[in-house]
Amino acid sequence: MSVENLRRYIQLFDAQEDNTKEQKALLQEQLAVMEEKRDDLQAAIDHLNYKLNHFYDHMEATEEELRALEREHADKVAKQTDDDWGQY
Repeated sequence: MSVENLRRYIQLFDAQEDNTKEQKALLQEQLAVMEEKRDDLQAAIDHLNYKLNHFYDHMEATEEELRALEREHADKVAKQTDDDWGQY
């Protein structure tokens, strides 16, 4: 709970008049904030678990992509070398 909301809640609690509806509303607001934070954290945890559970799959795919890029680069270099020799 924010310091401002906590102060407000204490003021409401200490007040002589019945303001239980406002107190409850502040608590419900705080609950909604905390549930949203929990949901965001759970989504981050789920994403991290997915990445960990599929770590090697991703690594293999990435390594294959890198090998393909290396082959493509080597082919371009070889072609350029052949073209350069053809000029002489």
